[in-house]
Amino acid sequence: MFHVQQSLSNKHDVISISPDDEHIFGRPFLPLPEPRITHLISYGVLPVLVLALSGCLAAAIKPPATDLQKIHSFLVMPVESPPLEVIPDLIETRSPVYEQFPFQSMPLPLLLEKKIYRNPGGVAIAGYVGNDDGMPVADSHPALDATHLAPVTSAQGDWSPTLALAQEAVSQLKAKQAKAVISDHYYPLPIAEKDRDATPANWHNAIGQWYNQDISSVDYRRLAPEHVDAVLEVGIGNYRIFDAQTSLQVLVKLVDPNTRQVIGRINAKTYSVEDSPQTLLDHDAEKFKRLVTLMGAQLISQDFNELGLPLNMPVQPTVADSPHDHRLR
Repeated sequence: MFHVQQSLSNKHDVISISPDDEHIFGRPFLPLPEPRITHLISYGVLPVLVLALSGCLAAAIKPPATDLQKIHSFLVMPVESPPLEVIPDLIETRSPVYEQFPFQSMPLPLLLEKKIYRNPGGVAIAGYVGNDDGMPVADSHPALDATHLAPVTSAQGDWSPTLALAQEAVSQLKAKQAKAVISDHYYPLPIAEKDRDATPANWHNAIGQWYNQDISSVDYRRLAPEHVDAVLEVGIGNYRIFDAQTSLQVLVKLVDPNTRQVIGRINAKTYSVEDSPQTLLDHDAEKFKRLVTLMGAQLISQDFNELGLPLNMPVQPTVADSPHDHRLR
């Protein structure tokens, strides 16, 4: 486990890795070389890590068994996905010139601008974009009022992890003889137009704002193709690759469509020590998509079991195999 601390004497944020943590990964986790730490500080990513790890989410809510016995049909609603964070930034491998002198002594924010771009596999990534590295900047979806949902078709061209996990949630519910249908809309995160940029804190704050709401802002009675007993909102929190470690957090909310009251709320997170970001995101990012879907399937299963869904019966992920060095926390 990472221990994030501040070094007041050096006036820099540093990451320390305890020797006791090696058993978590299943193999020794080598400390980052000093130049890499310097680069991380120059990117400004360590304060973001501190913010992300210290974020406060509302307490879990487990529905009473009497309420669960009345739930037999679900509308599954994907929540807007944040862009993927990759640390260290991929600009160094896409454009090795930024690893050469004189760029080593200059913080990247002075040279480049962070943007949300789309890799060839459609994965939206928040990172630096060079003038000639060929990465297309992703279209910024307009900010919507929280009472209005966006059609899934408006995000065509992007790979949405929450849409993939919402489909997995439907599969797991149906496997337990529950009626479930995925919405053809997604829940937009409450982010102002000016803040829909590559700043991770803006997305973390919006995810927390959505997750912590006790009353849904959406009138689901108008959206369900037919009457449903509950709405299941599926979102993600931590979503990043840090060196060879991929982290994912799945957040689930259960909403009464008649009263808009949140009757269930739970989140779970996991990590996988797999390949480098370059390997995962190569070849249209198929390996990365597979890994995230598998990790998410296990987290949805865990969330369902914690909530007692459906009808307090255990749910198994529908994805068959599992990655190396995968741990649930």
